[in-house]
Order: sequence, then C-alpha cells, then structure tokens
Amino acid sequence: MTAPRRILLTGASSGLGREMARHLAGPGVAFLLCGRRADALKAVATELRDAGATVETALVDLTDVAAAQDWVDTCAVQPVDLAILNAGMFDGRGRDGALESPMRAAVQVETNLTAPVTLGLRLADHMRDAGQGTILFISSLGAFSAHADAPSYSASKAGLTAFARALREDLAPDGVRVAIAHPGHIETPQTEVHRGPLPGIMPAARAAKVILSGLARGRSEIDFPGHLRWGLRFQSLLPWRMQARINRGLRFWVDDGPGDGKGK
Repeated sequence: MTAPRRILLTGASSGLGREMARHLAGPGVAFLLCGRRADALKAVATELRDAGATVETALVDLTDVAAAQDWVDTCAVQPVDLAILNAGMFDGRGRDGALESPMRAAVQVETNLTAPVTLGLRLADHMRDAGQGTILFISSLGAFSAHADAPSYSASKAGLTAFARALREDLAPDGVRVAIAHPGHIETPQTEVHRGPLPGIMPAARAAKVILSGLARGRSEIDFPGHLRWGLRFQSLLPWRMQARINRGLRFWVDDGPGDGKGK
C-alpha cells in the first residue's frame, strides 16, 4: 500500500483515533481531522504538526447529514487517500438494571451506523471519481456477538459491518478499497465506563498499530484479538440458549457517573 498523503479521520480527539493519527503522522502527510471536543482536538493537531504533518480540524456533528456531507465535500476538494471512519459511542444497561432509553438508543445508532454510512457514501462518490482511495471503517467484535447488555451497540456495529462489506464489493471495480477493523476491548473512554469483564483488553496504541499494520498488508478485515474472534465464530454455531449460558460470565453495565441516570 502506498503511504497515504491526505488522511481524513473522525473521532480524532482521543482514544483509538488519536493513536492512529500519531502512527500515521510525518512530513508530507496532511490530516483532515474531526472531533467533538475542541481543546482535545487542538492538542492532537499540535502534536501531529510537531511530527511534521499539516493539519486541518473541524468540529462537526456527524449525525447532521448535511453538515457531515459539507465537511466531506470540503475535504475532498483534493483527493483523499485514506478515510478512517472511527467516531463512535458506547452505551448499554445502567447500574439500575435498565437498558438505555429509546432516545439514547437512537443516538447510538445514529452515531455508530447512520453517520459512517452517510460519510462512507459521500466519500465513495469522491473516490470513485478520483479512481483511487481507501475507506477504513472501525467496527467492533461486537458486530459478531449480540450483547444482552448492549443490544443497540451490537446492532449498530453489525449493521456497519454489513454496510462496509456491501460497499467494498460495489467499489472494488472502481479502484477504491474498503477495509473493516473489528477490534475487541481497547483502553479508551469507552472501557472506562464499562463495569464487567474485559477479556483481551489492550492499550489504544497497540490496537492502532495492529489495525494500521493489517491495512498496510492489504487485509480487507482486521479482527483482533484472534482468539476472541475464533471463539465468537464457534459460539455462533451454538443454539442461542447455550450462547446465553456462555455469556453469563461476561455480563456488564455502563457507568455514566454519579446517579447514572442515563436519560431514562
């Protein structure tokens, strides 16, 4: 894979997005970054510039389809070599035992599924016209496992993987590459609010290295940790009641802070 020069990255202000930007930074690289927190995004931009990259930043509500499309159109005035659609959110059962409200479920689906779908479609138009480019969708191993404590999250990631696979097939004849990463638990703000077992958890810097190494080797799907992915493959062959029995030891809840009202 030729080293990308213009890189679009959502969710760049912290966690996995920030670490991927750090790995890719260097002279001759131009970043087009989007995040939710101005101060954190500014700090990341400064670090990347210190590494020799040029950086443009934007605060965009990615669930606002028109605003997100305008941002992509502005970024694609010159061809985008690599687009990493990383922004997402995590929610689920609260400490009170109740699942997230319908409103919070809708926001989660908009953030994790609708936003990358609409961004991906717009980027696909631009890359198809340019005859080149790569779109990397950051999904999750949760796409292959229906978590009873986070059904909306599971559905959003399963939908994202299905969409990315379909888009990959559609764009392949036009010279546009689509790749999907399915990481397990990563040390990010997401796992900081997760109250329960976190098998196979790894630092964000290591996860970023695994994803970008797989991308550089030409892999279309980057699933890790491998033992968890194979375990999920086997589990999917079992009756659902047996799967539920296996999952009992992995049940969890999500802590949003004191009171944990979570908008219910």
